[in-house]
Formats: sequence, C-alpha cells, structure tokens
Amino acid sequence: MLRLAHRGLHRTAPENTLAAFALSLTAGFTGIETDVRLSADGEAVLYHDRNAPNGIAVATLSRSELSHLSGYIVPTLSEALDAFPDAYWNIEIKTPSVLPNCLAILKNHIHQQQLLVSSFHHEVALHVEKELHIDCGFLIAHRPAQLNELILSAMPHRHLRTLIWDYEVLDLDLLNQSFAQGFNNYVYGAQTEQEHLICHEFPLQGIITDHPEFVGLTSAPVRQ
Repeated sequence: MLRLAHRGLHRTAPENTLAAFALSLTAGFTGIETDVRLSADGEAVLYHDRNAPNGIAVATLSRSELSHLSGYIVPTLSEALDAFPDAYWNIEIKTPSVLPNCLAILKNHIHQQQLLVSSFHHEVALHVEKELHIDCGFLIAHRPAQLNELILSAMPHRHLRTLIWDYEVLDLDLLNQSFAQGFNNYVYGAQTEQEHLICHEFPLQGIITDHPEFVGLTSAPVRQ
C-alpha cells in the first residue's frame, strides 16, 4: 500500500510547508498529499483552508498577505515540486479557479515526477487528464448509490483510474467493484490505530494519513 503524508508531516512544522514535506520523507513516507488554491496575486499556493486564520478568504489575499496572517511562508506548487523531485505527489486542486495555473506548472513536471492530481470537483480531474494525460483521481466524500454512476464519466479517460475515499464512507463491496473495473482505491481520514488496521484489510492501493506510527513508519516528535 502506498503511504502518503497528509499535507506533509505537520506535527513539528506547519502543514503544507516545505518543512512538513521534508519531515514526511525523512519519516519514510513515499509520497505527499497537498492542496492547491489560487491567491489574489495569481499564485498557485499550497493551502488547505479556504480562509486565512482571521477569516478572510484566501482567494482575496496575496501570497505575502496569506503568509503574514498564517505566521509562516506559504509555498507555491512550483517551489514544492522543485524542492522534492523524487517524491510521489498527490496534488488536490481545491478550486477550479486555480486549474489554469496548475496546468501550466504541471506541464513542466510531467516527465520528471510521479504525479496524481485529484479533486472533489470531478470536472477538474477530467480536464487535467484530458490536457496532460497524467494520473488523476476523483475525491469522494459520499457513498454513491451505484458505483457506475460515479465512474461512468471516468471510463473514457485511461489515466483517470483512481478513487480517493473518505474513511467514513468506505464500503468493501464498492472497493471490490471499482478494483475489478480497473480502478485503484485510496483512502483518507483514518484517525485511530484500529481504523488504520481496517484499511490494511481492505483492497486499497494507497492511504493518505497524518499518522506515520499507524502505517509502520517512524513518527516525528509531537509538537509541544
């Protein structure tokens, strides 16, 4: 099972920062999951929340302003990919507005790095696959009534063969069905050791986690 650090290893460094990414690779993670948003000055910044700590929307702030409000330098997608060329990257595109920027950046890294682009905006994942022909996936936070309703749009796109499930909606039957139809299954959101053990029993190809100690990796010290 591929083990990805959720926003980097952020116990001793802010999430989605170069320091958190470096710590995750040192701890033994193969890959890194990160989030991309568009800042007001047109930068593809790595930031999960849609609002800064003071409640102002990230989309209305420049990268410099966002960094000041967050208390650390918010990195860009280009900086992270350049800094860790050997890592496997799961890049979650948070909003369609940052898609053009991501396409321009990813074009420069297609032949240099292992990339998986995902989004809750499934049309965004479809567009990336169509334009760049790189691995893409659908993020899923609900249990579909029928799997075919979910994956029908992905079938014509041969590089869109990954489903990334919220742990809350994991369903063994759906996992087996999707795997039988050629899809890889990843999971995010497992919190306890028991939940991680359950994930290892399921037909999953990847886990996105905050807990290296539950996936057999060395844990970094907990922030005091």
